[in-house]
Amino acid sequence: MAPTYARLLDHVRPGVLLGLTATPERTDGQDVTGWFGGRIAIELRLWEALERGLLCPFQYFGVHDGVDVSRVPWRRGAGYDLRALSDVYTAHHARVRLIVQALVDRVEVSTMRGLGFCVDIDHAEFMAERFRSHGIDAVAVSSRSGAEERRRALEDLRARRVSIVFAVDLFNEGVDIPEVDTVLFLRPTESATVFLQQLGRGLRLTDDKDCLTVLDFIGQQHAGFRFDLRYRALTGTSRAQLERQVADGFPYLPAGCHIQLDRVTTGIVLENVRAALRLRWRDLVSELRALGDVDLATFLDDTGIDLEQLYRRKAGGWAGLRREAGFDVGGPGPGDAKLAGAMGRMLHIDDTERLDGYAELLAAADASLAAEGAPTRSRRDRLALMLHFSLWGPTADAAERWAALDWLAQHPARREEFGELLDLLRARLSHLTLREGGARPLHVHATYSRDEALAAFGLENPSTMRQGVRYFEDESADVFFVTVRKTEDHYSPTTRYNDHAVSPTLFHWESQSTTPADSATGRRYQEHERRGSTVHLFIRESKQGLLGAPPYCYAGTATYVSHEGERPMRILWRLHHPLPPALFRSAKVAAG
Repeated sequence: MAPTYARLLDHVRPGVLLGLTATPERTDGQDVTGWFGGRIAIELRLWEALERGLLCPFQYFGVHDGVDVSRVPWRRGAGYDLRALSDVYTAHHARVRLIVQALVDRVEVSTMRGLGFCVDIDHAEFMAERFRSHGIDAVAVSSRSGAEERRRALEDLRARRVSIVFAVDLFNEGVDIPEVDTVLFLRPTESATVFLQQLGRGLRLTDDKDCLTVLDFIGQQHAGFRFDLRYRALTGTSRAQLERQVADGFPYLPAGCHIQLDRVTTGIVLENVRAALRLRWRDLVSELRALGDVDLATFLDDTGIDLEQLYRRKAGGWAGLRREAGFDVGGPGPGDAKLAGAMGRMLHIDDTERLDGYAELLAAADASLAAEGAPTRSRRDRLALMLHFSLWGPTADAAERWAALDWLAQHPARREEFGELLDLLRARLSHLTLREGGARPLHVHATYSRDEALAAFGLENPSTMRQGVRYFEDESADVFFVTVRKTEDHYSPTTRYNDHAVSPTLFHWESQSTTPADSATGRRYQEHERRGSTVHLFIRESKQGLLGAPPYCYAGTATYVSHEGERPMRILWRLHHPLPPALFRSAKVAAG
């Protein structure tokens, strides 16, 4: 943030402060949310903006450039030595010929308006000179260029007197050039923020642009370089799903968008993504020993890994890592291995009520809390039940949920780990959830494990749940757990129901295969509004994820619209809240 804004916001005391920014994650490391209580009230990410037609669709080509930069000096957190990287590229005339040919093959060069992002000023000037030698009008602008020279270059680009402008980081943000229809990535960019900023220079809508063409030139990278950051930002997918997306050719994209990697680039990216997923436990131990006894947030920042990478190894979690690195965290308490696994199963928590409620229960863990509220009736008691099953598993005795919090006192390292984990989950909250009223501590569009969701409805023995439907008579509520991508490995032919989104507010769902339309259950589905009962949908894409069974997104309540057939009944439900764009896309496409 500019120093002038910082001084202003430090000085004024407004009644209401509204901030709008296109770059909440900043390359300068500053946290712009500090003036807004550390929270983002609402955001519109790349995929949703594309789905809504607010940005121009893109066609992205990953092109192998034949250059090996794996031996260029590289440092984690800082990336490549830019001077050495520039020396490699400015000496590689064959790479320029490949870039020109790739461009000619995909766009009409004489009419394009392009931006090329380079390593440094020398590289930008080299590219402009080489393009001109190939008969393509090109200029380079940089901090060496005067304000008038930069203005004239952009004006010439708009007027098509110049076909492409080469720059370094000058146009990452703050420059609006809607006419740009071609973007060249001519350097390895690990930062997802920088990548999206540069991509965004060409995503502006304008009348004479149907789509943005993106050419990303990729060679053999340093072993520490991470492609997953870029492609997760580009596709909006999770780390667990990215490998499949790359291997399958990115089948799930917004309308009009296309991603194509050539054969060699696909191999490079796949191997890099797989390497990021298989980071060894002993490597993490060595990293922590080198850093010293730092906190979890510092460890993740300095190593560049994320929570999912740490916890997917089921090797002890953060406390176990600190213990194995030789730091004094005390010996493991009884059931420590179960608690270590529980930490990894709670990385999906994405609403403030659970974060606040679990932190409060953690801080005030004593049996006297049992007197506060009748069993499973109050919202707080159900939060305690949700936490109880999350920590100790679905077979844990619900009657012991308050006393079980006392057991955490025997695990000081785990208590500390859980507190750090909740802070990190709060820091990465990325979407708005809608609080449901009443005793159920649920938020629409938040994600829950099946055990958490069942506990929210007051079920004290979630291990007895064997099917994807449950009617809570005391709650007058039908609860459906839906997995839209059903594979032969996990579902029999009789349970591969055709469940999918028809639109953001219409969902097609099949009842159990034994349900007649005129049965008590079938009639309740059809007449639930008249009877005063509610229907709740929990939806996930697949049954297997990076850390085991993925959580479900709570899609909220729904109203019966119509049905066809029976055994199973094919019911159309109208959701009271539209599905989030990413969930709608997977629930629509995954079911075919």
